[in-house]
Amino acid sequence: MSQRKKFWLRCPRCLMRTELCFCADIPQLTLTSKVIIIISKRELKVPTNTGRLASLALPNSVLLAHGDQEKPFDVAEHLMEGRPNFLLYPGDDAQILTSAMMENIGKINLVVPDGNWRQTSKMRRRVPMLDSMPTVRLAPGRPTAYRVRKENKAEGLATIEAIARALAVIESPEVGAELEQLLALMVERTLKSRGALVAGPQNAN
Repeated sequence: MSQRKKFWLRCPRCLMRTELCFCADIPQLTLTSKVIIIISKRELKVPTNTGRLASLALPNSVLLAHGDQEKPFDVAEHLMEGRPNFLLYPGDDAQILTSAMMENIGKINLVVPDGNWRQTSKMRRRVPMLDSMPTVRLAPGRPTAYRVRKENKAEGLATIEAIARALAVIESPEVGAELEQLLALMVERTLKSRGALVAGPQNAN
C-alpha cells in the first residue's frame, strides 16, 4: 500500500500526513450567506480535494456527498428560507457574478458542485433542484494556483478558488483572500509531502 493511502498516518481532518498537518492554520470564516458544497463520494478522502477543504474553513457551510447511497440528501433541506438560491457553475446560461448584482440581492444560498467538468455537469442534471436553479459564474481572472492535480481547461479553477472568488464578491475581498491563502498552504504541504522543493505559492502556467 502506498504512503498516500495509509490513512492511519494522516490527520483525519485535513488529511495531510500528521507531520504536515495544517489544521491550526485553517481559518474560521463567518458568512452572511450560506454555502452548500456537493462533492463526489469518492473525493471525500482525497487529500487534494479542495471542496472539502473549503468546508473546513466555513463553519456555516454544508458538505453533501453525491453518490453515497447510504446517505441520500435533499438540497432543499439545507437552503435557508427567505433568500435567493444560486448555483455556481460556468454554464453558457450563467450570469456573471458582480458586486452590483449583489447590492440588490443581499444574503443568498450558494450551491457549489465540486468536481471536474464532466462530474459537475452530471451533478447539475441529476441532483434535484440544480438544473432549475439560477446560475452564476465568475468573471475571467488570473490562472489557477492549484498545482497538485492536472487541470485540462486553461480557465479551470480548484473548487476552493471558485468559492473564494465568489465570496470575494458576495461577502468581502478579505474572505476570498483567506481561502486562497489556505489553498496555497495546502499546495505547499502537498508538494512537500511528495518531495518537491517549494519556494512559495506561484500561479500555474
